[in-house]
Amino acid sequence: MLSCKEMLGKRIKELRRSNGFTQEKLSELIELEPNHISKIEAGIHFPQPEKLELLARVFDIQIKDLFDYEHKISKQSLKQKISAWLDEASAAETEYIYKTINNLRELKREI
Repeated sequence: MLSCKEMLGKRIKELRRSNGFTQEKLSELIELEPNHISKIEAGIHFPQPEKLELLARVFDIQIKDLFDYEHKISKQSLKQKISAWLDEASAAETEYIYKTINNLRELKREI
């Protein structure tokens, strides 16, 4: 299992890439050396609290969203959560969920 530092590093790397930043650009924006960004992303270093605030501002998210790793949980765990939600959903909600997933699959095929 990954440590908190490793998970945070992966999350920062994911956010950096999705925002189109290089490590060098991100290092400029939060005033750190590029090699320090590399070590944070590798899970070797943990950013100082003030750098967490800057990262959240740069990525336009709340600080708590830096620690949102739920999408990184195992496929089996995700299936269990989805199954539990479906068990609790009404017929109309289940139909809506099905249509949403189906539409997402169609969009993915078009890309």
